Amino acid sequence: MVTPPASDTRSTPPVAVSPPRWRSLLRGALLVVVLGAAGYAVAGNRDRLLVSLRDLSWWSVVAAFGFGLSAMLVSLLVWRSLMTDFGARVSVRDSARIFYLSQLGKYLPGSLWSMLSQAELGRDLRIPRRTSITVGAMAIVVAMAVGLPLAVVSLPLAAPGLSGRYWWVALIAPLFLIWLHPRVLTRALNLVFGVLRRPPLEHAPSWRGLLTAAGWQVLVWVCFGLQSWILVVALGGAPLRALPAVIGGYALAHCLGLLAIGMPAGAGVRDLALTAALATVIPSASALAVALVARTLITAVDLLLALSQLRRRRA
Repeated sequence: MVTPPASDTRSTPPVAVSPPRWRSLLRGALLVVVLGAAGYAVAGNRDRLLVSLRDLSWWSVVAAFGFGLSAMLVSLLVWRSLMTDFGARVSVRDSARIFYLSQLGKYLPGSLWSMLSQAELGRDLRIPRRTSITVGAMAIVVAMAVGLPLAVVSLPLAAPGLSGRYWWVALIAPLFLIWLHPRVLTRALNLVFGVLRRPPLEHAPSWRGLLTAAGWQVLVWVCFGLQSWILVVALGGAPLRALPAVIGGYALAHCLGLLAIGMPAGAGVRDLALTAALATVIPSASALAVALVARTLITAVDLLLALSQLRRRRA
């Protein structure tokens, strides 16, 4: 087990440094690319989206956007609690800039762009790349460790047929839960660092830090589920029956999207899984409409939060 040194950086906020000009230009070019990719994700489904929105009331769309925004605000707390637990104490202001700008990376093919973006932006605060990438990977592990068991428990309440289709989820869910044990996680990470000929962790993860992140992640899944629930109810779904279906269904769909390596933001996989879950409480056509609108609203939230950080930085 790793014991933090006396001069624990958990209590020392990172000091910001200005990146070289060439790196700023490169970041700007990459930002244009990811903004374009995120915009294309919306424009590519414009016609189907407009048709879907005709059947929804304005208040349901606004409320769904609010829950999506809430989910992403809480997601920041998941990431920041992990960053603190792994030895980097970052302010909420700096955390928001790193996290929300890096989220645009998920709209590019591949699963590493967000983590690499976090590592690059973290260099401005002298956060070691190893710490940033480790936290980025752990954020995915926490999402899976919370989301898969949530789906296993909630889906049978409203969609027993769907849970039968994804029976294998119950088998892999415990594998992610094991990674939330600090000793297991520490030994595994140090083994990886040893293979890569890198020094071991300076700060071992703690029960408090990992459970805090997991607790925030539960709230993230609830907010995302409520986003779809509002839309389902607006299309005539039974409120009580729909609630476990949308919360468990969204958690399952998002986790499957994370496993779909190479697909931008889990495109296709996540939508199909969410549609299948929602089709147990509303007609299939309406379920597909909800999945499409929910994805578009989340993309809009990502763009809004990223642009807010660019504007704040210029100010």
